[in-house]
Amino acid sequence: MTTWRPLPSDVRVVAVIPARGGSVSIPRKNIKPLAGRPLIDWVIKPALHCGIFKDVYVSTDDDAIAEVAKKCGAKVYMRDPATATSTASTESALMDFANKNPDFDVLCLIQATSPFITPRDFISGWELMRVKGADSLVTAVRAHRFLWSIDEETGLANAKNYEPLKRPRRQDWDGELVENGAFYMTTKACLDSNQCRLGGKMVLFEMEEHTFCELDSLVDWQIVANMTEDYGYWPPTNWDEDGAKATPISNTKIAMGGAAVLGLGLMLGRLSAK
Repeated sequence: MTTWRPLPSDVRVVAVIPARGGSVSIPRKNIKPLAGRPLIDWVIKPALHCGIFKDVYVSTDDDAIAEVAKKCGAKVYMRDPATATSTASTESALMDFANKNPDFDVLCLIQATSPFITPRDFISGWELMRVKGADSLVTAVRAHRFLWSIDEETGLANAKNYEPLKRPRRQDWDGELVENGAFYMTTKACLDSNQCRLGGKMVLFEMEEHTFCELDSLVDWQIVANMTEDYGYWPPTNWDEDGAKATPISNTKIAMGGAAVLGLGLMLGRLSAK
């Protein structure tokens, strides 16, 4: 039986955002303007404003990204070039940072390509991990998608997560929890022991379905840009009184209309391929 013991409330939580300069699909993706702001700013700002991180770092090998990150308010860690190649794992960059910056109790890995994260997500995720006394946390979305596979030998299709003869209605099915890659939290002890962002006693923080997105093509980019006004985090001075939704900003306002709705559908449709 798993025993849950809350983590101390005074632990040092540090955020790190990996952002290498060698993006292949979209050159300089991490600092490419998205709805008037560098992509990386969409995760830096909520990380800075949530109030739980002792420091917010961008880990990069690129001087231009470093300069933009500083202007956005983050600290910069110039990572080992060996951890910034196209074949290097995110874990290698994470361990490189942790070994050179050991002054933390919990490390939060934030993906720069998750522009719909809000301060509330970080706060709620951290509270879940702290109260449960978990060793690590993963974020996910609930997707109502029927998954299939193809047998390599026979070429026949097989349903993976439902029975075709008993096809459930959406309202009668809880769906599948799919990792959305927004952020991860790991205690220092767990990271040192497993050399991995996840391990030990894990908890899952469920986020809104729209937070799952892809940014691997210019089409993806336009779809996400069209969604930022309703779903992205804007600085507090631009928030409505309840703080729930940003008010439009004249020089970055994006026409939503059917494009955003279509975009969300296209993004979520990819879950079946994950």
